[in-house]
Amino acid sequence: MFWNQKKDRKRLWQWILLALLLCLVFSYLAYCAYANRSGTVKAERTIAAPALSLNLSARHAIVLDAKTGQILGEKAADQQVGIASQSKMLTAYATLRGIQEKRFNWDSLVPIPAGADWSAKDTNMFAHLEIHAGQAVPLHELFDAMFTSSANDAALALADYVKRPQQTQQQALQSWAAQLGLKGSSWYNAAGQVNEDADAYRLATAPANAENQASVRQLAVMAYQIVQQHPQIRQLYDRQGLVYHPSPDQAEIKQTEGAKVTQEIISKLNNPNQLRFEGLKTGSTPESGGALTGLIRDQQGHEFITVVSGAGDYRSQVPRYQESVDAVNQVLAARQAVNIAKGQQVTEAKAVRDLSAKKGWTSVQAQDSRTYWLPKKGQAKLSFAHPRQMNGWKQVLLRPALVAPLLDRQDQQNWQLSAKKDRQSSANVLEKVWHWLTPWH
Repeated sequence: MFWNQKKDRKRLWQWILLALLLCLVFSYLAYCAYANRSGTVKAERTIAAPALSLNLSARHAIVLDAKTGQILGEKAADQQVGIASQSKMLTAYATLRGIQEKRFNWDSLVPIPAGADWSAKDTNMFAHLEIHAGQAVPLHELFDAMFTSSANDAALALADYVKRPQQTQQQALQSWAAQLGLKGSSWYNAAGQVNEDADAYRLATAPANAENQASVRQLAVMAYQIVQQHPQIRQLYDRQGLVYHPSPDQAEIKQTEGAKVTQEIISKLNNPNQLRFEGLKTGSTPESGGALTGLIRDQQGHEFITVVSGAGDYRSQVPRYQESVDAVNQVLAARQAVNIAKGQQVTEAKAVRDLSAKKGWTSVQAQDSRTYWLPKKGQAKLSFAHPRQMNGWKQVLLRPALVAPLLDRQDQQNWQLSAKKDRQSSANVLEKVWHWLTPWH
């Protein structure tokens, strides 16, 4: 009997040890499962980079990074103001959308309707090309003419061509503005003319002094979309002359706005950082004053979209360009650029778990270049949130730990950093199991 009791106690201890061992095994497996879980590793720190309050003579202004859409500075950016010829950017946006949708292409011939024939008008009062009703002009030439020469006839003809058949031009403009979320903006004609000067496009239901209106923030939205969809827009300002063809055997040339800026304005600017203008569109009204939607590049290659309105008298050109330069200089004085080059290892995500990799982890490299703007005070280091695992993933989007205002309708992929894992041999099945069982490795 004593022997049986001893044997029972031994068996009991064996069961207890087995239970403890199983508890340890299951606890360890639970730990491995937790350590190998999916999800996101939070960034080490979050940095606040609010938009600067710009100190300008212009009544309204905004500055943003042309690639990420990060708003860097602003002043009364949401008030609706007359935008005149800057209205042409909305037709440009719609044209680019139509090309994306394959409704037409850059070489499509655009018929000139009778209402868009402004050839008899005084070019000193109403900018236009020498084109006539019944002619057909290549689409790319009319598109370029809106930016290089602010051609009113080009905008009117192009808007009529791009719009849906059942729409009036005003209805088309309103629908395009709705696509961009330009709430509160007003649209009457594609040229940006005051209603009483719109001739065939004058609206009987609107006051004679009705005009297209938008905020500088909304103008920035249009400019941002154009730059993203049509990078070649940067080349237009370098042209000294616009060549267009009213008919296949006829060529005309017209001086460009870029040529005028180079010859008459640049030398008059106080521009210590040697900022370079790459476009985009001027516009002015007696009430709103001088205005400019600009695309500006600094000496380090950073690109900015600027919009100023109420910059001096509407007939004066220099103030609107000077205010644009001053706006960017104020940003450069208060913000530091964090540049991430394509192929650069993203330090904060250098050891991401990857069971499919030979080492069990992988480094993460930027797949595209990005610039993020941080306050100069504090010299903080930018971090990124990243996935815990990259099992089977070839690339991932990393979100910067930066609290900053972004432009409406901005593409989140342009704000986040696209990254890919480094190249290394793939793990076999046993190695994958080992990686899973050794999460600290």
